[in-house]
Amino acid sequence: MLYTPRLTDREIKDNHRYLAKRISMYRKKGLDFPSSRDSIIAKAAPIEGSILEIGTGTGYASLSLAKAGYRFISIDTDEKAVKTAALNLVYKKLLSFATFYVMDGTHTRFENSSFKNIVMIDLLHHIYDIKGLFSEADRVLSANGKLILADFNKSGMKIVDGIHKQEGRIHADSGFGKDYAYKYLHGLGYEIESYRVKGHWVLIAKKIISQ
Repeated sequence: MLYTPRLTDREIKDNHRYLAKRISMYRKKGLDFPSSRDSIIAKAAPIEGSILEIGTGTGYASLSLAKAGYRFISIDTDEKAVKTAALNLVYKKLLSFATFYVMDGTHTRFENSSFKNIVMIDLLHHIYDIKGLFSEADRVLSANGKLILADFNKSGMKIVDGIHKQEGRIHADSGFGKDYAYKYLHGLGYEIESYRVKGHWVLIAKKIISQ
């Protein structure tokens, strides 16, 4: 379902205040979400052609993509999260760079080979149908396309878990991480480069099609 933002000035301002508070709180603990997203996107440069972001979340990666001048489609199953991402982009006057859909990343409605690039940041640890996610990403990614994948490393996860616990919440973790992702994508023939960004591991995987 295409998400068409209907946002009030009050919502935009309130959301920005909340976002600034969350960013500050995590920075004090050693995890800088805006900086980490910018670094991950920079590692993947150049990003050429169509872009699909799977797992919009609250929009940190969407902001980084838009700030870098990329136009993209972003999907998430959680309409509330998509609205938050839209609010963040509106505040920065960057909403025109994004098209949002409320859609399951394991069963998208896109055609085969629809995208030259797929971005998935801080998504894997939320996913239990990991084979479904990777299978679908591989289906909609074109030949020689780029999969930009990152998630919390041990230090990053410790910070996030700690803040959730402090707030009386439990941070869900499927247990899937870098090793599983690397093995799965390598098995499909992807060429993979591995990087580190503070609080995160990063894989940049190129889809190679044998002739």
